[in-house]
Formats: sequence, structure tokens, C-alpha cells
Amino acid sequence: MTFPLSTPIFVVIEGLDGAGTTTQTGAVADALASRGQPVSVSREPSDGPVGMVIRQMLSMRITVTDDEGRHKPVGRQTLALLFAADRMDHLEAEVEPALERGEVAISDRYYHSSLAYQGDVDGRDSADFQWVESLNSRARTPDLTVFLEATADLCLQRLDSRGRKDIYETRDKLERLERRYDEVMKLLEERGEKILRLDASLPAEKLTEEVVEAVRTLSESGQ
Repeated sequence: MTFPLSTPIFVVIEGLDGAGTTTQTGAVADALASRGQPVSVSREPSDGPVGMVIRQMLSMRITVTDDEGRHKPVGRQTLALLFAADRMDHLEAEVEPALERGEVAISDRYYHSSLAYQGDVDGRDSADFQWVESLNSRARTPDLTVFLEATADLCLQRLDSRGRKDIYETRDKLERLERRYDEVMKLLEERGEKILRLDASLPAEKLTEEVVEAVRTLSESGQ
């Protein structure tokens, strides 16, 4: 089958901060568009009203104050609620309209991030994990999730080169999240989600080729 594809597909690109999700989202979109495939690109946190607030919280531009007047990050449960709200707005405002237009809709992050980042206390059987999962129970399942597997060391090298960090971008948190992401993806694979695992250390062009081929194969199989 050649492009454009006859079936609209919802693709999510996931991974740790520094794994290359944003780079690959743009590169895959460009590669598909160059083949004549209508494509839509979005991200989470989204560019909508809730997403903009979340971004300021992650960068510590919006904080909460403790009893002694010290500023600290917004709590994990508050963020989980906000991410779930932003996700539904993202779906309604960007993803669903793109699919209705027959486009390949690509999102830089989705509910997999919430399960790893806000549900990471005691594993998949924890009350926090189950609660975060319930918040996202109405979110559309992607047709394909690309998981860029990256070590904490690789991510830190890339983040250091950018000269910016958010509240999750420390070695301890990234090492824990590396384990959590793997656990989340295994659980979703067991449930039948289509997940493509790729080594984030590979050349960017190679990763893009793999994703484009996976999208083509998925369309040919009729999902």
C-alpha cells in the first residue's frame, strides 16, 4: 500500500524526558507528509488552557507554598487530575478532529506518561496506580504506541546539553521512571495494546524509518 493511507491512525510516541519523543514526533510527521500522507501533530501537556498551566507547574513557574512560606512543586495527585483533564481536552480539540479528517494523528506523550509519572508509588497493584488508571479510563486507546527505550544516563546527557530541567529530570527520578515505564508498557502489552519498542540510542533517522514502516504495516493489516 502506498501513501496516503486509507485508514486514519492514532500514533503516540512515549519515553523518558530526553528519550527523543519530541524529535521523533516531528521527524515522523515530516516523513509521512513528504509521502503525501495528511498528518496532525499534538503533544501533552497540550497547548490548550489546562496544558499551559501544567507546563508552568512542571517548570516551577507555578508552585504551592508550605506552612513556612517555602515554595514547592504541585503534588502528584493534583498533577494527575490536571493531566487527565488536559488529555480529554486534547482528544476532543485535536486528536478526534484529525482522525475524522482522515489524518494520521501523532501525539508526543499520552496516558502512558501519567501511569509512569503519577502512578509510580508501589507498582501496578498500588492504589495510586489504579486511581490514575481510572482517571484515564475514557481516553481513546492509541492504534500504535512507539516506546523509545532510553537509560537514565542517556537522558541526562541529552538534558544537560539542553541546559534545562523540570521537576522530574533528576537522576533518582529518571532511574525510577525508567523501571516504571517498562512495567507500564509490559502491562499494556499484556492487555493487547500495540506497542513498538525502539532503542532510543539509535540514529534518529533509523528510528523514524522504523516508525513510518510500522504505521504503513498497521494500515495494511487493517489494525
